[in-house]
Amino acid sequence: MTRKTNEGRSPAGILLPAAAAGMILTLLLLLAGALLVRSGMLGEGMTTPWALGALMLGCAVAALFAAGRAPGGKFVWAVGAGALVFLLLLAIGAALIDQPVHIVRMAVSLLCALAASALGGFAGANMRKKKRYHHVKK
Repeated sequence: MTRKTNEGRSPAGILLPAAAAGMILTLLLLLAGALLVRSGMLGEGMTTPWALGALMLGCAVAALFAAGRAPGGKFVWAVGAGALVFLLLLAIGAALIDQPVHIVRMAVSLLCALAASALGGFAGANMRKKKRYHHVKK
């Protein structure tokens, strides 16, 4: 008879590392975009697509990590991690910039983040996990 225990990962243990990885990647890509604009290799008209691409890639990576770490309901965890990255970036932007928020731009960014999170979640849920202890027989 097996005993059930409550030793699964906590929600914070699933979401926070995934969101941190997504945030770091997003911020590094935004920094790279700023350096490319400053050097003249990226036109000023391409800053918005670059920023949306960085957001989408960061959310997809966060979703991929969250789906890989989650025990069940991987898609929900993945979308939650992507949404957390979006909300953290929104809070940081609102705290640093004293300008009104454009609802349409925010909605487009949210939809891009959720779409990328869904794709990352599907990829993470379908990844094959390594079988550990395959030599041990039950």
